Amino acid sequence: MCSHKLSEEGAMDAANINSLSISKQLNNLSNLNLSDLNSDISDDIKQQIIAEVQPLLQISEMTPVGYIVELGSNQEASYHLQQARTVLEAKASKAYWSTEFINPDYTATADNPKPDYTNQCGYLDLRVSKQPTLSLGELVKASKVIEKQIQQDFYEAEKINQLEVDELLQSIAEPKNRVVIIDIDILAIVTDSGKIIAVEERYPFKHHEWVGLTELYKKQWLS
Repeated sequence: MCSHKLSEEGAMDAANINSLSISKQLNNLSNLNLSDLNSDISDDIKQQIIAEVQPLLQISEMTPVGYIVELGSNQEASYHLQQARTVLEAKASKAYWSTEFINPDYTATADNPKPDYTNQCGYLDLRVSKQPTLSLGELVKASKVIEKQIQQDFYEAEKINQLEVDELLQSIAEPKNRVVIIDIDILAIVTDSGKIIAVEERYPFKHHEWVGLTELYKKQWLS
């Protein structure tokens, strides 16, 4: 069973919009209310959601009951997010997706405008999955392979696939200010007791990550 909500049709062209003008058009490009987009996520909600924060290498061998992931793209975003969702859903028994959230690239300037990002959070529930359950480290590796496959960089995908998990985790470095066909990040794991442990390297979360994560939490998709 999968649950996700897509942005309105206008979001399909989000990659072509200059991020300097996004604030004027944001309400037309998302199913989220403008008040939801502009409101701060309270510290109380954040503390309710996140129980602990631990380094990736420290928890990389854990095999939890679920993963909280975040997708991002600034090129044909809805199409590439759909591709990523399809592949990730095959690794879970259930998948729940927040509303696509269009936000500006905050590194853009008047002299260097950049396309806006579309981001989306998801919860991959593994509790009754028929697929072999991946450890956190294995899922990070799988996500990097998926990114390259969607980018049709199959040579690089195979190179990553040949790496040992520990070797990959220690070598990951995210380039900035780039064209992003698809970006898949694991924000947190969910233990069998229901505790959500955030990945330290991804914490504190950005505003758009909190928006998606809070939606999943308020709709009780994380329980």
